[in-house]
Amino acid sequence: MKSKRRKALLIFLAAAMALGIQALPAGIGFGGGEPVYGATMWVTSKLVGTASAVQGDEKVAVTIEVQNKETGNFTFDSAELGFSSLNNITVSGGSTGTITLAGGQKANIIFYVDVARAASAGSRSMTLTLRSGGTAVHEGALGSFTIYEKLASDGTGGVAALDITHSTKPESGFASGQGNLLYLEIFNNGNTKIENSVLTLTMPDGLSMDNASNSEMLGYIGMGSRREISFPILVEDTATTKTYAITAELTGSGYKNEAVSIKKTFYIPVNGSGTSMKNVEITGINVPDQVAGEDEFVLSFQVANRNSSELKNAKVNVDVPEGLLNKTRSTFIEASIPAGGTKTYSVTMFAADGAKEKAYPIKISVSSTGEKDSVDEVIQYASVYVKATGGEKTPQLMVERYQYGGTFVQAGDDFFLELGLYNTSASHTISNIKVTVSAEDGSIIPVNSNSFYLDSLEKKSRATQTLHLSVKPNAEQKTTPLSVDMSYEDGSGNAFTSKDTISIPVMQETRLVVDDIISPPELYAGMQTGVSVQFYNMGKTILNNLRITAEGDFDTPESTSYFAGNMESGKSDSYDFSFIPRKGGSLEGKIIFSYEDASGDVQTLERPFSFQVMDEMPAFNDGMPPEDPAAGGGHKKLWIILGVIVVLSGAGVFAWRKIRKRKKQREMEIDE
Repeated sequence: MKSKRRKALLIFLAAAMALGIQALPAGIGFGGGEPVYGATMWVTSKLVGTASAVQGDEKVAVTIEVQNKETGNFTFDSAELGFSSLNNITVSGGSTGTITLAGGQKANIIFYVDVARAASAGSRSMTLTLRSGGTAVHEGALGSFTIYEKLASDGTGGVAALDITHSTKPESGFASGQGNLLYLEIFNNGNTKIENSVLTLTMPDGLSMDNASNSEMLGYIGMGSRREISFPILVEDTATTKTYAITAELTGSGYKNEAVSIKKTFYIPVNGSGTSMKNVEITGINVPDQVAGEDEFVLSFQVANRNSSELKNAKVNVDVPEGLLNKTRSTFIEASIPAGGTKTYSVTMFAADGAKEKAYPIKISVSSTGEKDSVDEVIQYASVYVKATGGEKTPQLMVERYQYGGTFVQAGDDFFLELGLYNTSASHTISNIKVTVSAEDGSIIPVNSNSFYLDSLEKKSRATQTLHLSVKPNAEQKTTPLSVDMSYEDGSGNAFTSKDTISIPVMQETRLVVDDIISPPELYAGMQTGVSVQFYNMGKTILNNLRITAEGDFDTPESTSYFAGNMESGKSDSYDFSFIPRKGGSLEGKIIFSYEDASGDVQTLERPFSFQVMDEMPAFNDGMPPEDPAAGGGHKKLWIILGVIVVLSGAGVFAWRKIRKRKKQREMEIDE
């Protein structure tokens, strides 16, 4: 009986000694070795404080306490905070360095949570996962994270506001003969709900719905919520290649059943099968320089299609000015002009009775019959001088030519207007000449004076004068007409006046403003993080085909490219991208904005940034002082070993009993 007890005791002591040797630190006991992690059942994790946020909050700290209740070391090198639903929630922070906790030691891990404005209110359960070398060494439930709804602060129900964004499929825009989809995302960023909402599209000529309705019932849209919808778009055969405007309007009722109506216009590039007027030319204009008042004359010209496809449904028109009459038709409708082909046209005209002796401008235009009020039009001018048929001829002063230093003038800039005047009279010298230039809308004003004076101008003579003018900064981007009013006298002192109109294209300068790029609060090598920057169109023109990307000394988990499309004046947007620093130290990069201005030229704006990256997360030290070999010698080490064995023996018995108890409980649960 005693031998059986002795045998059982020896077996138990051997097991206890084996456990003790494995738990000893390297260099102590029997040969040392790598530390073994304590069983995860002895590691606990709990939430410190409460975790909650309001819709739209950023960098909400979630602190978790991890404690090693085992006697041996517990090591992990990454920590993950999980949510039962990550929709509109972003988590950053945590740990990416190796952390070792000695027995009984605690450590706090801090995560940062961003809650989007569109996140739904309510509670989400949280979990913590600790890993070592990619293997999960601890998993634990942490309780709930509560998101509260952001309500109106004035108690009146607030103001209805929507942000409507769009994207297309294909991404490059619509095209003839293929499936085209317009995706719209509606975000209620106001502080009131919208009920009974209906979204309606208004389509331009050349685009239509593809076997679908242009209206969609969206119903109730709560504060901070998003709705997505798509519309199939058909590009008609008559559509030409250019940018088309599509207007989306959302109607409904607000907090107090008041009517809500919000519109937004999107500009979509379209590759149509119809021919673009940009590659159509009016050439070979032939008209007499001068005709007698009652004589007929012929204006002839050609329309050349320089496109690689045929020109369909074109309208060719000759605008006969007041004072002239035409004997033949002046408008021609062409079903087709082949690619690379030309067609010739002629119009016979004569002066009306009582027509003044002067030069008459004749406008020739080519446009598409498939578009109403089309601005996609080709225009050329011809001019014929009509002489009086009898009596004393009236001397005429005209603007023969003008130039302003380029193809357009910039709003807010000065420019010099050079006018070339011509005395058309073959018999009269004119004198006491005053010329005044003015813009009806007041957008172009003089720097010094808008008038000049000439003593005289001989018959059939020319003179050149220059005016210093300025364009107001808020001038509308368009071709601005300038009136040239002229007064003069003939040799007998008879006073005459004449008036010409010239055109000056005015362009508004693009102005894209980008906020400062703020570094994230914590940056570690190998840890994913993100940057967000706000940008604004503070110019007076649309930024077309705006695209943003980022590049630098970092890796990215996804594409950094963002296509913002056409950005209207006064609008703002934001750009976000995620990146992973490759190493510690200074991280250099830049965000690149590229877009097309109103004249079609590509503009590029670069915003560099520099972040400081730390090598790794700091490791926690167990705080144990090193052993002094001179203080105790081998006997002290032996007593320490024996003490450890005794303690481990008791711990082993306790652990064995607890494991046995849990095993019985599981067996009972299975039996039930």
